[in-house]
Amino acid sequence: MKNHIHPQPRRAHAPIRPPHLLAVSLLLLGLSNPLSVSAQNTPQTGPVQQGVAPDPAKTGVAALPQPGGALLRWTLPGDVLPDTYRITREGGGTTVSRDLPGIVPKADAIKNGWVTAQQYDFLKAKFATPVSDPFEKLGLQLQTLASPGIARTLNLLVTETGLKDGTRYSYRVVALRGGKETPVGTATVTPGQPPAVPAPGKLSAVPERTRVTVAWQRAGGQVMAYRVYRAEGGAAPLLLQPSPYFPTVDPAQPGRVSFKDDALPLKPKTKYSYQVAALDLFGRESARTAVLVADTGDAEPFPRASLTEPTITFGADGRGNVKLNWNAVQDARILGLMVYRGSSPETLKPLAEVAAGASTYTDTSTEEARSYVYGLGYKLAAGPTGPLSIRGAQPLNPALPAPPKGLSAKLEDANTLTLSWQPASGKPIGYLVVRGASADTPSDQLVTVTPRPIAATTLKLRLDASPGTGMSFRVITVSASGVSGKPGEAVAVVTPRVGGDAPTLTGVEAQNSALKVTWAYAGVAPAQIEVFRQNPQGDLVLVARLPGATTAFTDRNVQAPFAYAYLVAALDAQGKRSDPSNVGGATPLNITATPLVQGLSVSAGGGGAVLRWTADKGAASYTVYRTRGGRQERLSIVTAPSYTDAQAKTGDVYRVVPIESSGIQGQEASVTFK
Repeated sequence: MKNHIHPQPRRAHAPIRPPHLLAVSLLLLGLSNPLSVSAQNTPQTGPVQQGVAPDPAKTGVAALPQPGGALLRWTLPGDVLPDTYRITREGGGTTVSRDLPGIVPKADAIKNGWVTAQQYDFLKAKFATPVSDPFEKLGLQLQTLASPGIARTLNLLVTETGLKDGTRYSYRVVALRGGKETPVGTATVTPGQPPAVPAPGKLSAVPERTRVTVAWQRAGGQVMAYRVYRAEGGAAPLLLQPSPYFPTVDPAQPGRVSFKDDALPLKPKTKYSYQVAALDLFGRESARTAVLVADTGDAEPFPRASLTEPTITFGADGRGNVKLNWNAVQDARILGLMVYRGSSPETLKPLAEVAAGASTYTDTSTEEARSYVYGLGYKLAAGPTGPLSIRGAQPLNPALPAPPKGLSAKLEDANTLTLSWQPASGKPIGYLVVRGASADTPSDQLVTVTPRPIAATTLKLRLDASPGTGMSFRVITVSASGVSGKPGEAVAVVTPRVGGDAPTLTGVEAQNSALKVTWAYAGVAPAQIEVFRQNPQGDLVLVARLPGATTAFTDRNVQAPFAYAYLVAALDAQGKRSDPSNVGGATPLNITATPLVQGLSVSAGGGGAVLRWTADKGAASYTVYRTRGGRQERLSIVTAPSYTDAQAKTGDVYRVVPIESSGIQGQEASVTFK
């Protein structure tokens, strides 16, 4: 994960805070400030800026020569302790291998002063399984890099002795866990005096009233972090936190490192002295830089230049222009304004430099419909500030694109058509092909053949239309901005008539939510038969292709109360289609079944009059009524097909009404008790 540090005026943001577990973990590792090994945390100026521990798969093994030996360093593979590290050394005419445990014995780690007993137990338990929490994982990786004692405890920092100075040795390190071997990396080294740690260069500072931004040239070699020292007046230099400081990359100045001294507000109008030293992977510190003095008395808040909504225009050639606007600022310290452009805030790069008092800039090098992010920053004596104000823009052209030219149609056979056309001007995202009944079909009645734009300038279609059917095709250009133009010139097509005996449509029978189509042949049955349906909207579609011996087809993809028309055509063994049959049509029925009480009877039983009837699966319940002396009374609602009336009398009339689950009544029945 990489974050970019941009020096900029303060703005209110809620800081991103790692989970409580990370703080506990780092405190157990002996840190008074749980974030002291992270990249600089500046909640007043934006999100937490965090460095990332090297990935062992990418960094491999680092080696540092020593008199008569060497130091080897790597990172924990997979963030989990292996069973063993196997180190293989070649050089001096010999090949030697040795195994080291994934973590040194506890007694050795404590005896050598690398960690405490509590820290050892924590490390062994924490790295027994991969750490899933990303904040905790980051903190542990940075702590392992920052602490040579932890690195030695985990056998990530190893000393090689007994080597010959001036002889070249090569090393290969693998991790073994559960019988699986994971390569860690390789390195070469020639024992002798180790090179000095490269010191940072070109130290600079940008003071503000209560803070100072210190910047320097990145040190090379195996430098991984830095220490920043500050002194006030004649006092001894103070080591600033976070220490060590793991820098991130500013895309505007990838070779520079920035550090914001704002953990506590500095004193206004005060001179501070700064020095910086580099730390390498082996815990060695370089010589400090020369003292740099920064005076907060020279700093006052900068005026803010804020980008407003860009103005987008298009020229006659279709090229888009993005005009950036902002409020003009007047400040002698601002030497110029830097305009940045990228596809996201993380990819912003310098685009142009304009005068300090300017308030507009027009970008004429954009592409239609491409999304851009622009940034505006200051050019100061100490260097560019990086983007301070960010605004997005997407040059969308509302103009209708011109249709393509040269549309042609070629019938490959009775059922296959190939359309082709010339590419349209500009950079369209594709084309839409539409069909009409004729060349003069209105635009609002055209049917889309391609549901989404296609990039190709040819299209092969299966017509599935009856012989002699006329139709036309047009092509619409869809611009890069997603704007669909007007249909181009039409090309007319008529499906060929192959000839031969046409089948005879003998009838279209209306059924419940279906239509049954029947036909007959004058002679021998063809190889296949095609059934075409004309929908209520007027379009003719192929609904079935059946074996030639078939003489009936039931179409259930219809809906009452709409009328449909049908015709059929025969296909021979070569796929040639006959002339179409005559046309027939009908409207499907809409029959809704209701529950019915059948077989209702009444008889005398031990408990009174017993009513029985046949159950109907469409009935959810039954309501039983009794009429006596001209007065009707509802007796009960039952779900079973029976009921006993204990108060029955001769001459009583019973009525049973079935009820659907929707509450609709079905067909009832009545019976008299005699």
